[in-house]
Amino acid sequence: MAQYSYPPLPAIKRLGRTPPFTRIMTLAPGAITDPLHCSVTTINLEDTPPFEALSYVWGERTASSPILCDGRPLPITLNLELALRQLRYPTRPRLLWVDAICIDQDNIEERSRQVQYMRLVYKHATRVVVWLGTKTPGIEQAFDTARRLAEILTQYLEALNTGEAPDAMRFLSQLFDREYFMRTWCIQEVVVSTCCIAKCSDLEINFWDLISTIPFVMPYQSQLLPSTTLEFWQKLSHNRKFFGKLSFTNVEGSLGPLVVLLASTLNFKATDPRDKIFALLGISDEGLEPIIGYINQSLLKDSNYHRQFRRVGTTIANRVNALAPGIDLFRLPDLKSDYGKDLISVYRDMTRYFIRKNPGFLDVLNYVQHTDDPAESLFPSWVPRWFRPRSAIFLGGTQLFFAGLGGGSHALVHDNPLLRKPLEPDSLQLDGFKVDVVQKVSKVMTFELPNTILVEVWNEMFDVPLFPRSNRMYLNGEPLDLAFCMTLMASPHGMYAIAASEDPLSVPEKDPSEDIWAFFSRSLTEVEGKAKAYIELYLLENSGHSSNANSSQTALSAVSQPSSSGGDDSWRFVRAAQLCSHNRRFYLTKSGYMGIGPMIMRPGDEVCVLFGGRMPFILRPTAQEHHIFIGQTYLYDYEILWGGATAAVRSKKGHSRFTATTLKLR
Repeated sequence: MAQYSYPPLPAIKRLGRTPPFTRIMTLAPGAITDPLHCSVTTINLEDTPPFEALSYVWGERTASSPILCDGRPLPITLNLELALRQLRYPTRPRLLWVDAICIDQDNIEERSRQVQYMRLVYKHATRVVVWLGTKTPGIEQAFDTARRLAEILTQYLEALNTGEAPDAMRFLSQLFDREYFMRTWCIQEVVVSTCCIAKCSDLEINFWDLISTIPFVMPYQSQLLPSTTLEFWQKLSHNRKFFGKLSFTNVEGSLGPLVVLLASTLNFKATDPRDKIFALLGISDEGLEPIIGYINQSLLKDSNYHRQFRRVGTTIANRVNALAPGIDLFRLPDLKSDYGKDLISVYRDMTRYFIRKNPGFLDVLNYVQHTDDPAESLFPSWVPRWFRPRSAIFLGGTQLFFAGLGGGSHALVHDNPLLRKPLEPDSLQLDGFKVDVVQKVSKVMTFELPNTILVEVWNEMFDVPLFPRSNRMYLNGEPLDLAFCMTLMASPHGMYAIAASEDPLSVPEKDPSEDIWAFFSRSLTEVEGKAKAYIELYLLENSGHSSNANSSQTALSAVSQPSSSGGDDSWRFVRAAQLCSHNRRFYLTKSGYMGIGPMIMRPGDEVCVLFGGRMPFILRPTAQEHHIFIGQTYLYDYEILWGGATAAVRSKKGHSRFTATTLKLR
C-alpha cells in the first residue's frame, strides 16, 4: 500500500497577511492494542476547535507499527506510537497536534514555515500533554512524591487557589492599564513623595506595594514590545526594594540623565507634549544640577575629588540663585520649563543641548524614530518626537557600539553655540563620513505570530533559497546565511537583550590583572560565539544539514547544556531577532554590506557614520545639497561598528577607505 501523501498547505500570499495554517490530527478511538488510525485536517490556528498539543521526544527511529492516516500508512517512531496508544480514548475521537504527523517532515519549505508557528500552536492548545515515556521501577513513587509536594504548595498558596486567581490577575492587569500609570507628570509626583498610597473609592494600598506586583501581571501583557510604562515602574520598584533607592545616579533626588529618562518614558502621555520634557526636569541629573551640562561625564564618578568639584559648583550656583533667582546660574535656557516657546523649539533646543553637552556624544539621535516621511513635517528630521510611542527597540543605548567614537572621537558640530542662537536653528551640521549607498530594502519586518518573516525576507533579498543552505559567503568570509542571521539580531546586542529575561550566557569573569578593554573584547568574543552557535542550531534544525562538516559539532559544543533537539537554544536566536528587527527593514548596500534600519528607509539612502555617534545612521540626500535624518542603523561590519573606521579617518597616519566630510541635516 502506498504511504500517506500530504496535501499542500495553502500557499503564502504575495501580498497581504497569510493566516497561520497548520494541520490537526483526529485520533480514532480504540483499545490499547488496536492498530492506530487517524485523519488529518488543515486548520487556521486563529479559528480552530479545542485541541491538545503533544510535547515529547521523538526517540530512536526504531521499527514500529505505522499509523494509518486517512487509510494510508505513515511511519512514526516507537516512542510516539507508545504515546498515542496511551492517549487514545476507547470510545471517542481525540483532537491532537503532533509535529511528526501534522507537519510533512520531508518538505523542507513546509518545515521552515511551520516552525514559526510552534509557539502559536502551544499557546492556543487547550492543554499541552508532556509525554515522559513508559513506566519504570520507582516511577509511581516519584509521581506520588511530586503530588505530595504539590499539595504542600497548594496549601501554602491556599488563598490564590480558589479558582478566582486568574480573574484576580486579569483585574490587576487592568488596573495598571489605567491612565494614571501612563501620565508623565505622575512620575515626579510619586518619586519625590515621602509616603504614597494608592486609592480607589474607599480602598487603599501603599503605592509601592501595588507597584511591586507588576512582575506578576507582565505575562498578561500581550505586546511583542513590552509596555515601557510598566517596565519603567517595575524598574523603580525593583531598585527601591532591593537597593533602597530609586536610581544609581550621584545626583540626589534624580532618576538619572534626562535623555535616558525621556527614552524610558516614551510611552507615557502628556496633554501638552512639551510636558514630556518639562515634567522630567525636576527628577533628572541636568534639571537638578545644571552644572552637569558643562562638565564631562567622567567627572560624575563617585570619588571624593569629583564629588567635591560638583559640590563646590552647585554651592556657588545656589548662593547666586538665592541672591538673584532670575539669574539661575549655570542653568541654560534649554533646561527651563518655558511655555512661551512653541513645541518644535522646545524639542529642537533640547536636542541641541544634548549634542552640545560634554562629552560630546550623539546619543540623542538614537531616539529618532520616524513612522512617516520626515520631509513632510515641520519638525527638523534630527529631532526626536518624545510624544510618540517607541516603534522599535533602541540599539545604541547598550553602549556596545562605538561607530563614531573611534580614536577618542566626539561630535564635531558646526553652528551650535552655547549662549546665542545658531544661525540656522533647524539645521544641524555634523562631521562624519559616508560608508555606502543602500541598494535594496526588504519589507518592514513584523514578528507577530504566526510568522515566516525570516524566510520571507531572505527570499525577498537573495536569489538563492535559505533552505537548503547555500555556499555563498559574506564580505567578512562568513557563510551568507550566518551573516544574515547575525544582522537580524544586531549581534551582539540581541544576545544581551534576551539575557535580561533569562541567563543563557555563561558570563565571563574578569581577571583582576586584566585590562578593562581586554576584558570587554573577550566578553564580546564569547557572546558572539554563543550567538553563532544558536544560529547554527537554528539553521541546522530547519535545513537538515549545516553549512560545513564541523558547524553542527561546533554549535552543540558552544552552548551550555543544549536540549536534545537544540530547539531551546535556537529559539534564543529567533527571540533576539524579534527584539532587534521588529518594525525595521533589512537592507543591502551597493558594496554588499548587510544591515537593519528604520521602517521608512528606501533605496538611495546613505549609510553614514557621524563622529560622536555610537551607531551608524541612515541619511537621505536631497537635491538641495543637505540630508534628511532617517534614523539609526546596524551594519554588520565590526570595523565600522566598533570605531576602527572612524579612528582611521580621524588619524592623519595611514590610509582610510573613507573620507571625512560635513553633513548638513534638516
